[in-house]
Amino acid sequence: MSKPTALQKPTAHINIIGSGKLGRTLVRLFADHQLLQPGDFYNRSPQHSRAAVEFCSGGRICHALTEMGDAQIWLIATPDDAIAEVARALASSGKSWANTVVFHASGLHSSALLEPLKSKGAAVASAHPVHSFADPLQSLSSYTGTACTIEGDSLATERLSTLFAQIGSTVIPVTEDGKALYHAATVVAANYLVALQQVALDMLEQAGIAQQDAEQILQPLMAQSLQNTRQNKPVKALTGPISRGDVATITKHLDTIAELIPQHMTLYQELGKVAVELARQQKHLDETQLAAMMALFAPRSDGPGTT
Repeated sequence: MSKPTALQKPTAHINIIGSGKLGRTLVRLFADHQLLQPGDFYNRSPQHSRAAVEFCSGGRICHALTEMGDAQIWLIATPDDAIAEVARALASSGKSWANTVVFHASGLHSSALLEPLKSKGAAVASAHPVHSFADPLQSLSSYTGTACTIEGDSLATERLSTLFAQIGSTVIPVTEDGKALYHAATVVAANYLVALQQVALDMLEQAGIAQQDAEQILQPLMAQSLQNTRQNKPVKALTGPISRGDVATITKHLDTIAELIPQHMTLYQELGKVAVELARQQKHLDETQLAAMMALFAPRSDGPGTT
């Protein structure tokens, strides 16, 4: 990706507090798309600031919040539990915040954490790119198409929506009240998918299958299932014994899990209930079959083969 020349450099700057992987990647993307210039960087660790300035090929390292100069856009990319503290410190810094947009990148919290800055005249928002920033360099090429949820003041959301759209995001509005459940959903979709793979690996290990072989079984299967949900809604993508109404197979699963790996019984049953509801929407099974499967997923009291 080409970088802006001196003649192409935008006049607006972005200051950043907490330039970890997410923060430095966003600043670099804004710069590479000739939207914003890297401004001042502040981290509790000067090494992180130096790494960010080097990665972004620009900007100035500051050793205290009070050293930071003016900028049109400010990004607070600290851990969630530090956002409110940083907002209070900035609000008490004596700076003029008029005509300034300040946003944080927390998936959980809303722009309400930035109220001290809003009271000083800043337009505030939260913007959460739904992207794994594990490798910032790789993210530069893979970011396009990333969804980014935004909420906050109209001025801030309009400006940020334009900026994020220009770096390749699909911008999606979210309400302040909806942020916590939205973030929980992303955890289920991303982190719990990883956890589910580990559960399946545990089961295959208990079945006597070597880890390398287990991964060869699961990874293509999971990738195909995700691809199916990309092409169709989950209700159409559901296959397997619950979609077929195969009560005998499900019963055997439950008996075996109860005997060999009972710690995963509740998970299998709870996900089974969700799958039964999807099967109901598929309209292939009658209510007797659906009720029989749902009964299997009730808590067990007398061991394998009972409900």
